[in-house]
Amino acid sequence: MINNMLTVLIPTHALKVEVIGPLKDYTQHNLTAPSTLLLETVVSNIEKNMDGQELKFIVGLDHKIDDPLSVQYYNNLVSFSNRKTNVEITSVNSILSSKPMTTFTATNNFFNLISRCETEWFMLWEHDWIFTDKIDIEQIKIWETKDVDMLRFNQHKNAPREFPEDVWEKDNRLMTSLYSNNPFITSKTIWKEKYYPIAKNIPTWWGEYGAFIEGPIKKYFVDRLLKDKERFLVEYKIGLYGKLNDEPIIKHLNGQQWRGL
Repeated sequence: MINNMLTVLIPTHALKVEVIGPLKDYTQHNLTAPSTLLLETVVSNIEKNMDGQELKFIVGLDHKIDDPLSVQYYNNLVSFSNRKTNVEITSVNSILSSKPMTTFTATNNFFNLISRCETEWFMLWEHDWIFTDKIDIEQIKIWETKDVDMLRFNQHKNAPREFPEDVWEKDNRLMTSLYSNNPFITSKTIWKEKYYPIAKNIPTWWGEYGAFIEGPIKKYFVDRLLKDKERFLVEYKIGLYGKLNDEPIIKHLNGQQWRGL
């Protein structure tokens, strides 16, 4: 039976061309595209390391309909979905030749994935991340514990850090003060109420907070932490998977370099 509490949402792309920032006008490729090797590897890894949980996956393509690579990649994603019945494909379409801002198209792809999700809780998992080991399923059931409203998987060792990302233990849960685009779990209600109003402010700047949705959310978090940290941490309860000093549970494959295991 498919898990009726959690859906895995995976944004992906075949290529992107930034129109702002240090990589302006540089074409960045998903190096396995038009093959679905990267996606199949990620889906298989999640299924293996989530201890037999039967999950639904929704893959969202930031699709450039006038680009042959993106078209072929989309067709191959549909073929993958036809072979893998728990995988659904959706897309947000734009025209590469019109030079759309990647931050805009990527953000809309992200929002579309959430709107297509039928479960209340979702795991947002960008297309080039994997688990490094099996996970403790009980730790991710934040819909049961209700001690946090978002759970992040950490690519770094779970150790104390410098501002703005404090890391501390509270009631047998590891907590953090910062949002990240790294894989995380939250609910559609929490996302709509707490994160969407910030994330929809698509940045036209490029700086220390980055672009895409992480930029405006991080900036908002830092501003709030500086203004009233105690009140902010009551409002935004973000947990980290694992215990203090645990090694990373996820790994970034970097789709712009990864060609296969």
